[in-house]
Amino acid sequence: MKITRLFGHPVTRESGHLLLADQIYDILREEIHAGRWRIDEKMPSMMTLASECEVSRMPVQQAIERLGAEGYLRQENRSGVYLASMAPEGRTPIGTIGILLLADSENERELDFLAFEQKLVHAFMKQAEAVNYQTKVVYVSAKDNHEDLNKAGYLFDEKVKGIISLFPFHRPLQSTLDPDRIPLVFWCEPDHRCAPCIASDYEAAFYHLTNETIAEGHKHISLVPCPILTPYVKECYIRGYRAAIREAGLEPHENLLDTLSETSLRDTAGLTKALDKTNGTTCFLSMSLGRSEQLISALQLLKRDVPEKISVVSANPTSDYPMPNGKMLSGIGFSPEHEIGLCIQFLRRQMIDRRWKLSTMLAAPFFVEGETLSAPSR
Repeated sequence: MKITRLFGHPVTRESGHLLLADQIYDILREEIHAGRWRIDEKMPSMMTLASECEVSRMPVQQAIERLGAEGYLRQENRSGVYLASMAPEGRTPIGTIGILLLADSENERELDFLAFEQKLVHAFMKQAEAVNYQTKVVYVSAKDNHEDLNKAGYLFDEKVKGIISLFPFHRPLQSTLDPDRIPLVFWCEPDHRCAPCIASDYEAAFYHLTNETIAEGHKHISLVPCPILTPYVKECYIRGYRAAIREAGLEPHENLLDTLSETSLRDTAGLTKALDKTNGTTCFLSMSLGRSEQLISALQLLKRDVPEKISVVSANPTSDYPMPNGKMLSGIGFSPEHEIGLCIQFLRRQMIDRRWKLSTMLAAPFFVEGETLSAPSR
């Protein structure tokens, strides 16, 4: 697992993550908006930036050229690259939206979660820009006093008009905001201590996903856990699965929950051994994309090809990421863009009203029509 940093932001080079050039572009643009360099100030050289995040010169050059094409930077012959503008389209941003992320140590942070987080920040930047806001990402420690994180002047300057936090922390519930508090919206698992909160409806997701497999003709459906899920998400998935199974009059098959809850996403041998005891299963419901990829590899080793002999469906499949068997994964997912839009919408309303009425909004899931779900083989 290779993670380096550029101006404090993580840069990764694993499959499934943003391209290196996109990561570097996002970081440089955010640092420009944050005021790291003054207009006409010389930027660090490409070699310096490449050395800092331990990448080749090419992705840095691509990021610099893109920023130049957009009007942020200008190249002066034999002199270097300079900051040309902080608002190249002629629009001065009306403010900044802060994004709060937890700064876990590199060894503790799971790569697939980090990839997801980077893509979210990328999407936040785009949607904020569409409503004429820039973004500023701040990483905070789990040891920080979270009650002060949205206090004016604590982490953000006066340009920050609102904050979106991707993790829950205690915030006194009140109908109006104190003068020293910055408007804040949580985008994370619902928590009674934090509001307003935008969250994914995980229970509805697995309820609908289980019903899809039942409608396809499956009656022996096994639930496959993932070790990196939080207890809350895992419990929501289990409740949704059980509700659909119960309504259909079927038997739940949860024998893998205890066996695989602690099995690493890299322990394919351990997974294969556990699957060898599930010969009656016609469809596996996986709680994560990473587990699904590992699951299909293990089933191939057992000569149980997907979907010819057995089906696999998953939470959060992607439409552009084929599985080890070359098939696109079927499953249930959420639209990050939609949820990000809700976050910004409710944040802007809070900025205007200095109050909120929403406690928690659960975003609905949608079914992804892939190639790994078929009628059970006879």
